[in-house]
Amino acid sequence: MVDSSEVKAPQALRRAQKLAHMLDTAVGIPFTKIRFGLDSLLGLIPGVGDLVTVGLSAHIIHLAGQMGAPMSLRVAMVRNAVFDFLIGLIPFVGDISDIFYKGNRKNIRLLETWWVSTHHKQLSHQTAEHLAKWEKEAKSGEYD
Repeated sequence: MVDSSEVKAPQALRRAQKLAHMLDTAVGIPFTKIRFGLDSLLGLIPGVGDLVTVGLSAHIIHLAGQMGAPMSLRVAMVRNAVFDFLIGLIPFVGDISDIFYKGNRKNIRLLETWWVSTHHKQLSHQTAEHLAKWEKEAKSGEYD
């Protein structure tokens, strides 16, 4: 049985994670560690592609605001998105940089770090409760 007070990642965070994955790392090049996403592909369309991807990056920042992320965090996220946008405008250099600079994934790491640190106490307590329950079940041989 799941406790109704259980701390879970908010829907906005999960949506932001999915969007960042789609933009930055959805496709992998076989036999390499290189991954890219729609940001790289749309960036090949001069001007328009970069505008579309910066709009999607702005949506991730909007989702951070819905989660209650502090202004300082959102400003850092805007900086990453603007850098990604500006470097993407440079012909050829921007197309290559889109493959290697993952501004949206960087923003998700910032957002996840903030969220976990904000909920650290509840998450630690929740984890301890789950571990104690599993330990008790393992000793008694009863599993849900």
